Amino acid sequence: MKYTAIIHGERIEIELNRVGANGVEAEVGGRKYLLEARMVEPGVYWFNWNNRSLELSVAQNGEKLVVSLPDYRIPVEMVDARTALLRVGPHGYDGVAEIRAPMPGKIVKLLVTEGAAIEVNQGLLVMEAMKMQNEIKSPKKGIVRKLGVSENAAVNSGDLLVTVE
Repeated sequence: MKYTAIIHGERIEIELNRVGANGVEAEVGGRKYLLEARMVEPGVYWFNWNNRSLELSVAQNGEKLVVSLPDYRIPVEMVDARTALLRVGPHGYDGVAEIRAPMPGKIVKLLVTEGAAIEVNQGLLVMEAMKMQNEIKSPKKGIVRKLGVSENAAVNSGDLLVTVE
């Protein structure tokens, strides 16, 4: 499963996949890890990575989570791709924007090409999901640096659609 975490204002992409009964393959910010993981009790987890043992707890604090380690407390906000894009709204978006599929679907039509100059809220592509067509728009003004899909391609939730810089 793919997630987006916001930690100290930094957006971090996370992908987690089960491997066997207690294994987890995690990709965090582009780095891959193979962990042994167990839930000790609700909200308390134990991990083993490279023969290092780590226990942490996760608690809800309003809309955020607080991850507690022996010497640290880290506020973490988990958002899906759609929520992250809605948050930047009409104010624009600084830096590189990776627009990801909000749900599984099919790319019906590309509305831009790589290298194209685009405006805030300009349509980038049309995606069909659950028998409805949705126009995916840019959260910022910029240049289309990468199209991660082609017309008629099937996509999963979290798949990269377009990179705008």
